[in-house]
Amino acid sequence: MKVWVYVEGQADRVALEALWENWRKALRSKGHGIKIVTLDNKSNFFKKIGPRVSEKLVGEASDIVVGLPDLYPNSPYQSTKYKHSDIDELKRVQQKEVSAALEQTYSYSKQEVKKLLERFLGAALKHDLEMLLLAAKDELRSYLRTSDQLGSWKNPVEEQDQERPPKYIVEELFVTKSSQKRAYRDTIHARAVLQKVSDIKKIIFANNQIQCPIFKSVLDWIGEKTGVPAYQ
Repeated sequence: MKVWVYVEGQADRVALEALWENWRKALRSKGHGIKIVTLDNKSNFFKKIGPRVSEKLVGEASDIVVGLPDLYPNSPYQSTKYKHSDIDELKRVQQKEVSAALEQTYSYSKQEVKKLLERFLGAALKHDLEMLLLAAKDELRSYLRTSDQLGSWKNPVEEQDQERPPKYIVEELFVTKSSQKRAYRDTIHARAVLQKVSDIKKIIFANNQIQCPIFKSVLDWIGEKTGVPAYQ
């Protein structure tokens, strides 16, 4: 079985590859694999997700597919067919695009499409990948080489205000808390922080609560389908 995960950009891909390194090894030992594929940006994600996912679902009967766009920004899409205001609407947009591609390109019936969609999870990174850096607070502190107490943000970390999303917080930390006072670069620094995470469970559960419930649901879905959990 192969797990295909579609994301918006390169930073998402390299960050998830780093975070999932041990999990990917465990999957490979069971004959499975995860391939993270970028679709360039959010607009292209919407345009490509239908054809890309339908191709995978039709091509190999055992493969599963996940869509992981960012929820925000969403205002540019309010007058388009990709309109979404929350996670549920974003999931429905993805489901609709994949369903349309299966019906129009491959001539599947609605009942056949329903069955194929059991192997597709249209999900989201509620804000952006930097929410995972906030969840990995100890690893972030270590990378910044600061002894300052971090954590002046909302918990669960997926609940950050849209006006001050995780990426803004991380950018500010790199300038104000980093020993080198360097600018944050997502394709480099997100990977560097997340590869320090030895146990995914640590960033999923903290402060007696689930830090990333939507992200956790993605891990749990893949774990259930493959039989290889992302965390114990």
